[in-house]
Amino acid sequence: DVERVQMDEYLAGLVEELGKSIGPDSGGARLTLRAEALQVTTDQAVSLGVIVTELVTNAVKYAYEPGAAGEIRVILKRLEDGRRAQLTVEDDGPGLGDGLPKGTGLGSKIISAMAGGLRSAIEVDPAHHGVRARLAFDL
Repeated sequence: DVERVQMDEYLAGLVEELGKSIGPDSGGARLTLRAEALQVTTDQAVSLGVIVTELVTNAVKYAYEPGAAGEIRVILKRLEDGRRAQLTVEDDGPGLGDGLPKGTGLGSKIISAMAGGLRSAIEVDPAHHGVRARLAFDL
């Protein structure tokens, strides 16, 4: 089916590839995935894939010192109403500090643009130790 994507399978492949790019023997951050079986449109899948890639890349770069162990979690679940789902990418690093983007800020712009295409926005949980970025979207 070219119109729908099985997100648990898609994210499993994406997280595996991202894990390889981190380096399996680096002793650094470890990626984990918890994804419910749900389908989205192809356009939604592309946007969600870009968002996951950008958020995981940011976590790899900023959440843990080079070579330090840590976990980056990607979670996808259907919300209770059944018509929406939530994507979460989180780590247990030092958090956002002053809240300003590190680097050029291009990744943040890409994330915002992709989230806008899903008629949503990224929300960061200020109570979480580390960074927890969430995006709720319509199925």
